[in-house]
Amino acid sequence: MSGAFDKLGPHRAALSKNLEDALRASDQHAKDEAIGQTDMFGVLTETHEDVENAYANTPPYTEKQILDGERETLGLYLSSHPVSRYLKELSHYTSTRLKDLAPNRRGQISTVAGLVAASRIAMTKKGNRLGIATLDDRSGRLDLTLFGESLEQFGEKLQKDTVIVASGQVSFDDFSGGLKMTVRELMTLDEARSRYVKSLAISLSDHQITPSFIKQLKALLEPVSGGTLPINVYYQSPKGRALLRLGVQWSIIPTDEILTELVNLLGESAVELEFE
Repeated sequence: MSGAFDKLGPHRAALSKNLEDALRASDQHAKDEAIGQTDMFGVLTETHEDVENAYANTPPYTEKQILDGERETLGLYLSSHPVSRYLKELSHYTSTRLKDLAPNRRGQISTVAGLVAASRIAMTKKGNRLGIATLDDRSGRLDLTLFGESLEQFGEKLQKDTVIVASGQVSFDDFSGGLKMTVRELMTLDEARSRYVKSLAISLSDHQITPSFIKQLKALLEPVSGGTLPINVYYQSPKGRALLRLGVQWSIIPTDEILTELVNLLGESAVELEFE
């Protein structure tokens, strides 16, 4: 669903899940009207409360599911852009946004990040393999090229619809009239986090600290513990704010999956990557 009917229900997941039931009910209503049958006492149809309960028991789509659905249906992203949620984070890995990119002087390197909108392998006239990709950070687009060792080392990271960080020499492209980057290094988002993120900050308030909440938080962290990223818990009480550094056994790998689950539990403002 692309969002045209968002206002008809609580969220797209609920509307999508109950679509077949709605179509069946509509079909039955049309048949009943055709034969003159009416549901005088409301005993043949679901109550308003039944419908509301069905909606309430349907978890909403993640942002990724929403955007994937928009692109599949419309061929474009409508409500947001896959890179938008990472913009603050990506600013720690990059030297500029694509809209502000300019050709490099000799020996100068630029670092940018974005979504791989397209990628392919081509052959040069000399029969050498050439990697070509289009990077999109919502502010603009940039063509990436990879030759020789760079292609062998980083080519498999040019997966469509993934976020990457690219470093290289930027120059004018005589063919397209725009800019292009000859890539020297590529990192996945997980690799960039491993290199640049110092710790994961979790903010908690005194009213959140209940046995049930601690059990939920522990259930999220235990399966992903054993990584290299330490966790700092910032505890806010009426008396002030305190920092609790969790032990190394609670260090994690900061994947999108665990970060999303923590945000769902704690709220977006309570989960933050910390940098040097």
